[in-house]
Amino acid sequence: MPATPPTTAPGLLAAALHYTTAGIPVMPLHTPHPTRGCSCRDGPDCASPGKHPRLQHGQRDATTNPSLIRTWWRRWPDANVGVATGTALDVCDVDTTDGMHRVLNLLDVARPAAPLVRTGLGWHIWYASSGLPSRVGMLPGVDWRGRGGSAVAPPSLHATGTRYTFQQPWTTAPVLPDCPPALRRIVLPPAPPAIAARADGGGITNLDRYTAAALHGEVTRIRGAPRPVVHGGRRVAAGGRNNALHLAAFRLGQLAARSDLDEHTVWTLLTDAALHVGLSPAEARRTIRSGWRAGLRRPRR
Repeated sequence: MPATPPTTAPGLLAAALHYTTAGIPVMPLHTPHPTRGCSCRDGPDCASPGKHPRLQHGQRDATTNPSLIRTWWRRWPDANVGVATGTALDVCDVDTTDGMHRVLNLLDVARPAAPLVRTGLGWHIWYASSGLPSRVGMLPGVDWRGRGGSAVAPPSLHATGTRYTFQQPWTTAPVLPDCPPALRRIVLPPAPPAIAARADGGGITNLDRYTAAALHGEVTRIRGAPRPVVHGGRRVAAGGRNNALHLAAFRLGQLAARSDLDEHTVWTLLTDAALHVGLSPAEARRTIRSGWRAGLRRPRR
């Protein structure tokens, strides 16, 4: 049985191998740099320095295979460590102090009864995976990294120059605590008005035909957007996921300004589509917010 994860940085490869003993797949991430921004092709223009995968298929390439992991870190010895969520692990990603207060109030505790990671600007709370989907903005300043998601793990380097560290150790390794019911209810609330088709295929419930068709079409376009092409660890073609997501949010924001289309419905469906094509929750949130606000300012006539 593995020992308790250390609270100090033990080396990136050693940490990556350690997480696999608990059944958590890992992957190499890009590395932030104080002057060059990120080790990726975008360099100083990267929106998520040190937080996105070096591998072509992102979290889908994450593994618990020690031989492959050693090969990756021989190639990229300074690679940050990414963990695939929705496998053995889910992560409550808290970006702000107010967000942490909301989580603690929800759980009615002074400290979460789980491993607690200090990130560059916030915290990650580690729970055993319980089949929950990833969700952006489940509370203000709080995201959930579940199925199809990923997170940066200690002792990775943050763009601020600090390292991810365990503030509360993983005392029950390799077993993680279950997600508390109160938090689970926030991650997976009652379903919003849906774009579910009626059994006869003759329309969409709760929305008029035009709006429902527009919403379905935008989600379909995001899911079909081309992914970046990576060769030899470098991006050689940008893909179109972000552009498709931004345009969808813009068009639906235009519709929402003059229809019953509500923000929660749009953001939930667009986020699911964005995560499906490999965007991170943070990227999805930023892109949707930007497009949605721009669309609201220019209502469709």
